[in-house]
Amino acid sequence: MTHCQPFDVAIIGGGIAGLSVALRLPEHVRVALFTKGKLGESNTRYAQGGLAVALGDDDSPELHLQDTLAAGAGLCDEDAVRILVEQAPASVRWLIEMGVQFDRAQAGEDAHTTPDGLLLGREGAHCRWRVLHAGGDATGAEIERALLVAVQARSSIELYEETFVQNILLRDGRCAGLHATRCNGESFDLYASSVVLASGGAGGLWLHTSNPAGATADGLALAWRAGAALTDLEFMQFHPTVLVAGGSSHLISEAVRGEGAYLRNHAGERFMPRYSPQEELAPRDVVARAILNEMLTEKTDYQYLDLRHLPSEKMHARFPTISAFCQQYGLDLTKDLLPVAPAAHYCMGGVLVDTYGRTTVDGLYAVGEVSCTGVHGANRLASNSLLEGLVYGIRIADHLAQAGRSESVKSSSLERSSRFFTYDDALESISSSSLTNKLSTAQVTRQVRQLMWQYVSLGRDHEGLLVAKQQIRELRSALQSQEGLDIHFLETLNMLLVSELVITAALERRESRGSHWRLDYQFTDQDLAARHLAFVPLRIDPYGSMVQQKEAISCINCR
Repeated sequence: MTHCQPFDVAIIGGGIAGLSVALRLPEHVRVALFTKGKLGESNTRYAQGGLAVALGDDDSPELHLQDTLAAGAGLCDEDAVRILVEQAPASVRWLIEMGVQFDRAQAGEDAHTTPDGLLLGREGAHCRWRVLHAGGDATGAEIERALLVAVQARSSIELYEETFVQNILLRDGRCAGLHATRCNGESFDLYASSVVLASGGAGGLWLHTSNPAGATADGLALAWRAGAALTDLEFMQFHPTVLVAGGSSHLISEAVRGEGAYLRNHAGERFMPRYSPQEELAPRDVVARAILNEMLTEKTDYQYLDLRHLPSEKMHARFPTISAFCQQYGLDLTKDLLPVAPAAHYCMGGVLVDTYGRTTVDGLYAVGEVSCTGVHGANRLASNSLLEGLVYGIRIADHLAQAGRSESVKSSSLERSSRFFTYDDALESISSSSLTNKLSTAQVTRQVRQLMWQYVSLGRDHEGLLVAKQQIRELRSALQSQEGLDIHFLETLNMLLVSELVITAALERRESRGSHWRLDYQFTDQDLAARHLAFVPLRIDPYGSMVQQKEAISCINCR
């Protein structure tokens, strides 16, 4: 089946990034909006943390920029960060116009606020109080609510809920639309002048994650199969504090430590002062590794978050969502030590784009977590993710409205230095899979997540990465030999493909930087500062298989 009438723009993803693009486009632009699940099921909805923006009297975009660059560990694109922090205030005002209601200080409350009364919070590695919240710890849910109301009132936006996008359609090397399957099994082609990937991240590749179930790296796989370059895939941020109770994966926001909570080990010691002068407000990679180190030293599965010294009533009011799910597991937020451990949280790498969201494929854009603008570097600053989806979503929409037809990123115009690697599309090193028994997609998914957690999480080394890569490739070879085209099967293939790419990037970066920690290279290589590893397929294939070539393409100036 083919939807014959072309759209102007097709958007894949319904979080803050995709919705911002859709709503910012002029109303005469025909938009098709695709969501894999129900509309509203996105990483944005579950974002407890806030939205960072320099609005306080003692703050400035320049200070916000400095904090972002420091957290990014020498890998941020400064021009992209400057766009983010300077356009943040106007973008937030637009978001408020769309109906988002951020928290305001109550009369007589002793709090940090903007001149017009918006409540400001503080999180790790921020030098100022600059984080807007909504509903205390339900910022993402409030943003999603308001934007969905606006989208549903816009007649020019056609919704395709519970529809899985399988491939990007190409015509003469240019993006021409997409091929998708509805939840009832109906497949169809939809043509569009431009396609915007806004499908979120890849946290679902790891056994322990703060992400919802749908974060299976679909957008990265779509871009790869279309021939687009991917970059910085070795940098996955592990959130330090996910509640360890009853098999849960509930995130405990960085804002809890911003309000003064302590981290303690099983001996009752507050251990962060031993790891960083910033203590509990150190960058996330520092805090996550400190927690892991304490876990390994004590041979335990978690450490503790302690709010017992903080005002009880204020904490329950400030964090109602966290308080509620703690109660589900018999824990009182302010009276009990909360068991926490790190979990995969946010992918700093993604589809290589310029500051207008253009990929290396004509007509294909990417925004939000699926993209890599260079804003986050090697370690994302807390509460910059919602902001990036918002600022760059608006920027893409304004560019599309002005430019009409889009262009690809040309290497001569890119501003950041990258090293490009090419891959063949044949699994040459595996003539036949060593897996003789048929595996279900659920079994393969479970094995992928276990391998990624064991070998490709907070600590990595050459030997373990090779083991993981070989086993991932064997699983992919075995699964591709089976028949299956349902959504779970396609999701699993996407997970296998992107897992292999992440492992290969981690093998290639022989240093420790930000969220990428090599046990066999425990140093930061100054020659790799501002150097990015980008990967491109040699041939375009429905499932994007790959083999690294013996030599990389020579370094070019990129971004």
